[in-house]
Order: sequence, then structure tokens, then C-alpha cells
Amino acid sequence: MSLITGNSFAQDIVPLPREIIKNGQSFTIDNNTKIIYDKELKNQAVLLADFLSPATGWDFEIAELGNTNTHSIVLKIADRIPMEGYELTVDKNQIIILAKSGAGIFYGIQTLMQLLPVEIYNKQRQRNITWEIEGVSIKDKPGYVWRGMMLDVSRYFFEKDYVMKYIDMMSMYKLNTLHLHLIDDSGWRLEIKKYPRLTSVGAWSGEGVARQGGFYTQEDIRELVAYAALRNIEIIPEIEVPAHTLAAIAAYPYLSCREKPVKVQDQHSISRELYCVGKESTFEFLDDVFEEAFQLFPSKFIHIGGDEARYDRWKECSHCQKRMADLGLKEEAELQVYFNQRIQSMVKKHGKTIVGWDEIIEEGLEDKAVGMVWHNKKKAFTATKLGHDIVMVFSDYLYFDFPESSIPGEVKAATWMPPISLEKVYQFNPLIEGLDEKYRPQVLGAQGALWSDQFIHGTILQEIAPINENRSEVYMDYFTFPRMSALAEVVWTNRSLQSWESFQQRMQTQYNRYDQAGFGYRVPQPKLIKKEKVEGGFIIELENIVHGAEIRFTTDGIKPNIHSEIYTKPIEISRLQDFQAITVVNRHHYSLPLYFPVAYPEFEKFGKLTGEWRVKDVLADQVMELEINATGKIKKNGSYEVTFLHTDGDTQLKIEGITVNKNRKIFADDMHSGIAGEQPESNTYSFEVDNYETGAEFKIKANISGVGGNNSNGVIYIKMKE
Repeated sequence: MSLITGNSFAQDIVPLPREIIKNGQSFTIDNNTKIIYDKELKNQAVLLADFLSPATGWDFEIAELGNTNTHSIVLKIADRIPMEGYELTVDKNQIIILAKSGAGIFYGIQTLMQLLPVEIYNKQRQRNITWEIEGVSIKDKPGYVWRGMMLDVSRYFFEKDYVMKYIDMMSMYKLNTLHLHLIDDSGWRLEIKKYPRLTSVGAWSGEGVARQGGFYTQEDIRELVAYAALRNIEIIPEIEVPAHTLAAIAAYPYLSCREKPVKVQDQHSISRELYCVGKESTFEFLDDVFEEAFQLFPSKFIHIGGDEARYDRWKECSHCQKRMADLGLKEEAELQVYFNQRIQSMVKKHGKTIVGWDEIIEEGLEDKAVGMVWHNKKKAFTATKLGHDIVMVFSDYLYFDFPESSIPGEVKAATWMPPISLEKVYQFNPLIEGLDEKYRPQVLGAQGALWSDQFIHGTILQEIAPINENRSEVYMDYFTFPRMSALAEVVWTNRSLQSWESFQQRMQTQYNRYDQAGFGYRVPQPKLIKKEKVEGGFIIELENIVHGAEIRFTTDGIKPNIHSEIYTKPIEISRLQDFQAITVVNRHHYSLPLYFPVAYPEFEKFGKLTGEWRVKDVLADQVMELEINATGKIKKNGSYEVTFLHTDGDTQLKIEGITVNKNRKIFADDMHSGIAGEQPESNTYSFEVDNYETGAEFKIKANISGVGGNNSNGVIYIKMKE
């Protein structure tokens, strides 16, 4: 018998179990295999049969535990096992899963599924497969009690069936909390029978053919909650206060300070409208909403948002100013603390605990709350010292709407922060550095966040209804996997057993499981093993990190495709920039290229590279518009400079000025003429940003032409002036 842990782990299970002992035996599931269960585990037994039947083609007999049965899968309660933990034993006669509750049994089943051939995840019968499992003894338990994902269904509405699919994706990796972002400026997605306009008005945006939206009926919610509960996932609804509430105010204008008609937004912005804190009718409305919501969601938590509130309306509102005076408050920010206190008191009578983004963590909350720390790390220390629990959702590690890379051709994504690679997600530690060990129990865990605001950023990502496509769902899958698998290991596996190299190796087969289960994912680029400089050039050595895929490459600077040469051995090339390689899973699914971009260290003083022009972008003596994506380079209010720098070619570039756009609207320009060439003239352009918004899209548009020709190539840098 051999103990398998850490880097020597021989299986490919994700998240990595705490301990595996191989026993040299094996068990083969066949059409005579029975599923035997303790009486309180019937639901888990039925679910296991549902998991195994489609691919095997067999209807499994299930029966309550009685006499010892051979050639069976046994699900049994064992009080000695830690909560959510399990023990899984496989020998030649039986598979036995022991746990304290149905939750642990379910996680044992998920591990069992990963011990089987990958085809077990397919929904169609798979012929000529031997369903053999290697003999092992596994002892396992999670590292954190909160292992979650947030799905934003407000900015873009996802149908009930997709939410169920997302629950399946989470449960496969032992995540247990689905935070549903139901309410935002872009849509109200929860049916509240007392306030029908919340969904008849607030759930829809746009006019005519551009009208879009949707909502979940109360019956939909009951179905989702039951579906998730069977998979040990708790659904926590988010009902935002006091900001991100434009959809509710569009339905019922009296909820706002100005009481003026507004429309649900169909383009991204952070609305300045918010609930009026000075009127009791606001709290009566919210009390009614929470009462109906709590009949649908049994979770002990209610997420109240609380982020990005702007107090302009409260400053102008006589009701809010009177409330401030009556309470003896000096600043509008204190009104939000009062608002949170009222909500906390309101939900307490239903036995609920409020959860909110880190902005809610201030002095004044009378009862324990849960703070989701997303951008202000100091709030982790503040919250724990005040006695609150915390869940880590650090945006620079766990916001999955950011791309994994900055490779040209990457799917449209948020860019107000740098890309978040799979490795970066895996490196995340929920125990923030410097937090006193005595506060460790207050760190409940971590969750990823998948925002859908890119759907209202201008470029159309929505599905085309007449052709019944599911573009938006595939898009969300792409940003979820494989990073959610990395998050799962971060919050489940003991920190001492976590290893990036081990995880990479085990992931090679996980991609095959995604394929079989019908889950979309981002195909990883080939892994660079060696880039060695030799006489006359470089030797490039690669590794394929998707089991069964192949690597295709080119050496002429042109992006490879599915017909390019297959990589079989290290390649020698003269120039790094001429080499590119992709991972090909099949004819329709392949990665972005691994490539070696040219660096310009001599231009670092001009800031960050934000764009380029090539011969194809330039016409001789004829003005063209060049669009430069500055999202992510413009990060806050201030003065900025954009510089056009010639790199090669014998023609100069003439710039007739620039305009700067936020969310497709011009807000600044610099219209002087400049030249980028060997003798540059006035090639730097300036502008001011004084109304920055997190998540806003920034584009710079330049009018350019070639002076006497178009043989000009160059780069565009941007920097914020000190």
C-alpha cells in the first residue's frame, strides 16, 4: 500500500483530497452494481444513480442498507467524520462512502466520479468503456466553510436552465455557495407579488427590437433552491441597498429622492439614483420585499450590496437632510450606516444575517454581519476586530470577468485591472497577510465573482434569439473554467498540500471532463518549457497541458491554425517574434497563441503600451480613424498623456488630434497636429479625467495619415502625469 499526497499524487482529482492510500485492487461498475444507502441518504443514492446512468446506459438498483451486499456502492452515515468531510474506500468488492451528513456523501460522490473514466460525465451512452476504478482509501474534508461563486444575472439575464447548469459546474468541484446578484441598475430579476412593476418594468431595458431582460418567477426560485440544495449548494440572494437600485426606482419612482421617472439603463454606468433614506416608505417597501424573498430563500444570509453609493441625491434631498439633522449626523456617509442598521434590524426578525461588500463594514452595526472584502483589504482587519465574519472576494484575484491574459484576440472582458491568470487564482490565500491568527475562525472562506456588465458596455454579446444560440452562456463558461477549478482547490485543499505544478498536471484531464459534461472553457496555451538562446537563434520547447490535444505552430510570424504543422519536438528559430503555437482540442476549439511580443524598453518613460499602428492601418495622405483601447490604462481621475512613437518604416505618421471616449461618449480631446517619425514633432497629446467610474470603457480615437506614403509602424503609450 502507498500513501499519495502533495506533488507525488498519482490521481488527477481536483480539488486535491487530504489523503489517498492506494491498495492495489480495483472495482468495476457494471449493470449488476447496486447502490445501497442509509435511510436518510435516499436522495443522495438517487442522485448517484442519475449521475452514473446516462453514460453507462444502466438503470441502477437502489436499496436501503440491510445485509451486507457485494459488488455495491454503499452510502453510509458515520458521526465520527468532520462536517462536510467524507471517507471513500474502493476495493475489489465494494465502494463505500462514509460521512456525517448528506453533504459529505455528496462530496464523496464527486470524488468517485473523478476516479472513473472521463466519459462518465457524458449525457449520452458511451459504449465499449470499462468503468474501472483504482482501489483507494481517501480521507478528506474542506478547508473553509464558505466556498462560493457569484453569478451576476442582473446586468444580463440568464435563464433558469443556465443557472442550474452553473450549479452543476460548481458542485462538480465541491463549491457550496451560489451568490445570485439579482438586483442592479440594469435589471430587477426577482418576482415580488406585492410590487408587480418591479418585474413588469424593472426587469426590462431598451426599446423595440433592442428590448431585453427577464426575471425569475417565484416558482423558478423554488426550483433553483431545491436543485441547489440537493447538490449541497446554498443560494444567497443579493438585494442591493441603497445604490445600484435604478431598476426598482424606474418601477416605483417614489422610492428615490427626486421621485422623477427614470429608465432602466441599457448601457453601463453607475447610476446616481439611490433609495431615499429620509422617507419611511422606502423601508416599508424593503420590508415587504424581504418578507417575500425570505419565503423563497431558506439561507440564513441575505446580501444587501452596499457598494459604490454616491450621496449627491441625499445632499439635495430635504427628507434625507431632515433625517440627518434628527439623528445628529454630520456627513451623508453616516446615513448609509444608519440605512444598514435599519436593514439589519429588519431582517433580524426573520433570523437572517446581512452580508455586504466591504463598504458596509463600519462602526455602528449592532449585530454580527459578513463582509465581502473585494477591494479594500483594510476592511478585513476592521471587520474581524469588530467581531464580523469575512469572505474574501479580492477583485485582483477572484473577479473572473477579467481576462486570463493580455494576448491579442482575447475575448472581450473587463480591463480596469490587469488580467487574472489561472496561476494567480491558484496563488490566492484567503488568510490575508498580517491578520492575527485569533481571527482565523472569522475568515469563512472565499468566492469568485462573475460579473456580466460587459453585456452593457457597447459591443453586443447577447444571444441572437431568432437562431436560438447560447453565445452569452458559452461566454460565461469561458471565464469560469478553468479558474473556478483553481478556486475550488484554494478553499478546499489544505494549504500545505497545494502545489501549482501538481495542480497543472492534474488539470490535464479536467479539460476532458469539461468536454464530456458539455461545459465551455478557455483552452490554455501550450506551456513553455524552455527558451534557450543558441548560436543563430533560439530553441523553443513546449508541453501540451490538455490531455489528448495537440500543439500546432508556425515560424513565419503568422498566427497558427488547426492545419498548421504539429509540434513533436523542440523547434529552432532565428527570431523569437516569428514563432507562435496553439493548443488544438478539436477543429472548433483551440487556444490563443503562445507568442513572444517585441519589447520596447526605451519607451518605458512614456508609460504603458496601449496600442499600435501598422502599415495596414495607414493610408498615404488620407485621414483614417485609429481606435485605441485605453480601458484599464485609465484607472482614476487625473491628467494623462498619450504619445505616438514610430518604430520602423520610412514614412512619417501625421496625427490630426485625438478624442477620448467614456462608454462611447466623447468627454475630452486634444486637436493639435503632430508627427510620429524619425524626427517627431508634437507627438504627445494630453487630456483630463475628472469623472472616472469603475468598470467604465475608455477609447481614444486618433485621426491619422501617412505623409507621402503608408510605410509606417509604431506604438502608442499612455501615462498619468504625476
